[in-house]
Amino acid sequence: MLFLVPILLLLVAFFLIPLLELLGLSFRLFTPDPRDADAPLTIDNYVRILGDAFYLEMLGNSLQLAFYSTLASLVIGYAVAFYLTRVSGWERTLIAVACLLPIFINVIVGILGWYILLLPFGVFQQALSAIGLIEGPLRWLRSFWALVAVLTYEHLPFAVLILASSLQNVPRDKIAAARILGASNWRILWTVLLPLTMPGIVASAILVFSLSVSSYLVPILIAGPGAQVIPISIFSFASELLDWNMAGALAFVLLVVVAAITYGFLVLTNRLTRRGQWEMV
Repeated sequence: MLFLVPILLLLVAFFLIPLLELLGLSFRLFTPDPRDADAPLTIDNYVRILGDAFYLEMLGNSLQLAFYSTLASLVIGYAVAFYLTRVSGWERTLIAVACLLPIFINVIVGILGWYILLLPFGVFQQALSAIGLIEGPLRWLRSFWALVAVLTYEHLPFAVLILASSLQNVPRDKIAAARILGASNWRILWTVLLPLTMPGIVASAILVFSLSVSSYLVPILIAGPGAQVIPISIFSFASELLDWNMAGALAFVLLVVVAAITYGFLVLTNRLTRRGQWEMV
């Protein structure tokens, strides 16, 4: 336990204490000095958020954006991870480098690259116009699905690495036994691979969902300051309006909702996959 003390001290000093202080600020009314100890305690900030359709819509947009980007990352990542665990040599090296490259590239550089591609007269526009598929400018930039695509690109490497590690732990003899018993590829996927790799799927889903729902750079650069998502609203309240009380309330509403969704997802997947009956031997 002594080896855990430095990490625990760092978490308490730089995560738990600031989080608790922000929680205290969220229960106080806005004052010029956010640390004013005389400011009355109130739940007005939370009532304002939960009672206003505008903030609820922003919360729904953030959750919907995270859901689709998580779904896309899992579907694409599972296929890539499965192929990665079944090849060797230069193919494995090439796929591994392609998956790791977005992690090593600065996130702003990667997002700006997508921004250039999605411009009304960008690369995609010119390529599709050259082969005669479209006429006129594309309105992909500042769209919902553009945000989903960029978030999927940013978080796909994490999903691939986690899923590949989980797939590597699946014994080959279980797949071979299923084939001997006459199972098709789809039946092997649904009845063998998915249950045995469910821990990796759950871990990938939680990580990608959390990163996507709290992403600020992707919406601000791809959709602009007018994007109606919670992270941009939190930043606006904290840096432009200097209303740390409202920013803290928004942050904790998002935190509680994401924690509840994550817990519900864990419970649901455990029941659907009968966790405990599929342990690998």
